[in-house]
Amino acid sequence: MQPLYRKISLRLVPFLILLYLVAFLDRVNISFAALTMNRDLHIDESLFGVAAGVFFLGYFFFEVPSNLMLLRVGARRWIMALMIAWGIVSIATAFVPGPTLYIVLRFLLGSAEAGFYPGVILYLTFWLPPSVRSSVMAMFVTAIPLSNIIGSPVSAQILLLNHFAGLKGWQWLFVLEGSPAILLGLLVFFLLPDRPELVHWLSPEEKQTLARDLHVAPSPHSKGHSLLGAFTAQPVVYGWSFAYFCLMLGLYGLGFWIPTVLASRGIGMTHLGWAAALPYLAAIVGMVLWSRSSDRRRERRAHLSIAYLAAAAGFLIAAFAPNAPVAIFGFGLAAIGILSAMPVFWSASTIELAGPLVAAHIAVINSIGNLGGFFGPVVVGRLRQTTHSYLAGLASIALCLAVGALCAFALCKPKVAGP
Repeated sequence: MQPLYRKISLRLVPFLILLYLVAFLDRVNISFAALTMNRDLHIDESLFGVAAGVFFLGYFFFEVPSNLMLLRVGARRWIMALMIAWGIVSIATAFVPGPTLYIVLRFLLGSAEAGFYPGVILYLTFWLPPSVRSSVMAMFVTAIPLSNIIGSPVSAQILLLNHFAGLKGWQWLFVLEGSPAILLGLLVFFLLPDRPELVHWLSPEEKQTLARDLHVAPSPHSKGHSLLGAFTAQPVVYGWSFAYFCLMLGLYGLGFWIPTVLASRGIGMTHLGWAAALPYLAAIVGMVLWSRSSDRRRERRAHLSIAYLAAAAGFLIAAFAPNAPVAIFGFGLAAIGILSAMPVFWSASTIELAGPLVAAHIAVINSIGNLGGFFGPVVVGRLRQTTHSYLAGLASIALCLAVGALCAFALCKPKVAGP
């Protein structure tokens, strides 16, 4: 990576990782809360799947308008507002009296978080050319495994605070893990610059080099900054949306079900947090090496397809695992595949998205794709309740990832140009 882009990455990415770590933890910590909350609120596994998935309906409806709002008001103001909003909603979840309000708050949490991830994807296009985005996105996406590596054992320990100060363990989980979003949201305004031309830590020569490397011609398909224009995008946007849908089925299949699957394989609460963190620890190494390989070779198609197929194989191993160690190995392979695919996916899919609608098109891909986060938990929960086994649900996720591999291969250009 050129010194200029290393300098930019070191300035921006560590703070963005911290923000995404908090965001991802707030959306998946219900996987641990469910171990005791479901009993207290009379939530069965099918209803838990609905509650986990309804988050992504909020994501779907508000993601495109949120990304367009980011363009209008600036990254730091909008991301600050989003983080404060979802922190308040997350804390409020601790005090729900029953399933109905719980599901409503999950929808509101998804609505508030909708603009963050696609907003960061868009934000990085202001600062980095396509040739280095895969490696930088890999650093950013490390927030996902880090949130599980840190969050899993911490969440398990927080559950042990049961009845402390009159609150149950799962209530403390939402209070303690929702509060950082509010505090960090306030810091965003001061630590996250909107655009390169506004910072003092880049020299005029560096700003000129960056502007040259980022220059793209307007897209012939551009229809202006509008919701109608966003959803009347060229067909390739919807192809990438489907491929991302398959990937998100896998990501949230991991996030929402690893603790309960491992608990069903006999791992107790004392060791469950650490066991659930192991697949993500393996994923950090795999995703960084894979994305660097993709950037170094300037190749996307094979790297992306192989990552999808590795994830599919991992879910199949976990589905048929006879014991906890084999299940952990399967989930580890699945985590490596999914998290290795994510930075390469965004590098490959955004190469062709240019012009005024790039913000909306990124949001369309992410909003439609994240519906996989709705259907995945719902389907796995229903299959689990019907068959009394996780085999059918995990195998169905593996099949979707294999289909996603074919779709990504068909869409992806094998080589990428750039400085």
